[in-house]
Amino acid sequence: MEYNQINPFLFHFCKELSIHLESVGSRQSTIAPAEFAELVSNATHEVLEAYASGEIDLQAYRNTAADEYKELAIKSIDSYAQTNEQIEKITEEHAILLGEKTPDSLINFEKITEKFNDIQTHLSDEVSRANEVIYTLLEQVKNLEVKTSLDPLTKTYNRYALHEHLRAILDKEKLDFDIFTLMIDVDNFKIINDQYGHIAGDKVLIFLAKVFKKALRDGDRVYRFGGEEFIILLNRTDIEGAQLVAERLLTLCRNNKPLFQNQQISVTLSIGMTKIMENDTIDTIIERSDTALYRAKNSGKDRLEMEF
Repeated sequence: MEYNQINPFLFHFCKELSIHLESVGSRQSTIAPAEFAELVSNATHEVLEAYASGEIDLQAYRNTAADEYKELAIKSIDSYAQTNEQIEKITEEHAILLGEKTPDSLINFEKITEKFNDIQTHLSDEVSRANEVIYTLLEQVKNLEVKTSLDPLTKTYNRYALHEHLRAILDKEKLDFDIFTLMIDVDNFKIINDQYGHIAGDKVLIFLAKVFKKALRDGDRVYRFGGEEFIILLNRTDIEGAQLVAERLLTLCRNNKPLFQNQQISVTLSIGMTKIMENDTIDTIIERSDTALYRAKNSGKDRLEMEF
C-alpha cells in the first residue's frame, strides 16, 4: 500500500496531538499519564470527526456506486469501524502502560516522545491492515464491474452479458426458434465528439439506447458492444421481421435528433444483420455481423446489410 494512501489518517492524528502537546508544553514541562491519555483520546476523536465530515479524503476506500456493490461498501465501512475501535484500544492500552510504569509521578516529555512514536507505529500497522482489506475489496469491485450485466452509461446490457447470453443459446443442442443479431454502429461518431465534445457523444449513446428499448419487444435485448457499437438480439422472428425492425431503427434515428445545449445533433446508423445458426460460435456470429456492418459502412452508411 502506498504511503500517501495511509498518510491522510496518520497526518491528521499527529497534527492534532502535536497541537495539544504544544499547548500543554507552553504551560508546563511535565504531564500526568491520565492527562496524556486524555490528549491522545481527544486527538483520536477529532480525527474520526474529520473523517466523518469528509475533511479526510478516503473516497478511494468507499464504494457507493450501485446496488450491486452494497455488500462491498458495508465491508469497507466495517473495516474502518474495526480500525477505529482498534485505535481506541491502542490508546487505552498505552494509557494503562504509562499509568503502571509511573502511577504517581510526572512524565518527562522525552519519555512521551518515545511513547508517541510507539503509538504512531501501532496506528500505522493498524491502518495498513485496514488498507490491505480495502485493497482486496477494490479488486472485487473491479471484477464486479467486468461481470455485472449493465453498461453504466447507457443502462443496456454490456459485452460480458452478451457473451453469457450467446453462450447459453449455443449450449443448446437445438435452437427452439430463430434468433437474429443486429450489429449497430453510429455513423461519424468521431465527428460528433470532435464537433460537440465527448459529453455530447455520451448523450447520443444514451439517446440511442432509449430509442432501441422503446422500439423493441420485451423479449429482444440491447447490448453495448463497445464504444459506439451496439448489438441487438431479436428473438422469435423471421428474416422479414428482423429486417423490418432494423429499418424501423434506421428511420427513428434519422428522424429524431437528440438535443445538446439547444443544438440538434444529426444521428444515423449502419447496421449489419445475421442469423444465429446451429454449430455457430460466438466468434462466427460476431464475424458475420461485423462483415455485414463493414459492408453497410462502405456502401454509404445509414443503411442495413445482411450476411448469412
